[in-house]
Amino acid sequence: MVFRLCEEDALFTGDNILGHGTSVFEDLEVYLSTLEKMKYYFSGRAYPGHGAVIADGNLKITEYIKHRQQREDEVLQVLAYGSLTAERDGPSSPVNEEELRRWTPMELVKVIYRDVPVTLHVPASQGVFQILKKLEAERKVVTGENDGEDWFMIVL
Repeated sequence: MVFRLCEEDALFTGDNILGHGTSVFEDLEVYLSTLEKMKYYFSGRAYPGHGAVIADGNLKITEYIKHRQQREDEVLQVLAYGSLTAERDGPSSPVNEEELRRWTPMELVKVIYRDVPVTLHVPASQGVFQILKKLEAERKVVTGENDGEDWFMIVL
């Protein structure tokens, strides 16, 4: 939920946009849709639920959307190549379908967030899981379960 302050052309963003860091969400597709809608309600300041006032709210929303897209691209890279593009040696095409493997969200986190303290990997895995669920809905990945743990594999 957000509130618009017409007198200032501002938006109270709640936890959708924060003055620092990124938000936690339960459904990435809904969250991205919400961010897109928010951009059209104002062009001024954003008053987040936490952190400092944001002078250019639309710019911050655009940054959030780009950040989420970057993370999604990284998940797809690791699913297709086994590593991030910058680390990959060899051909520029994905591995053969027979070489694809199943990845758990935490395995993806260990590659994508390798430079982030391990203590933040569990929270990061929730965001990666939301990306994977979005990709599953888009039929870009298939999923299954092994020993009570969800796994995901890219669809070529």
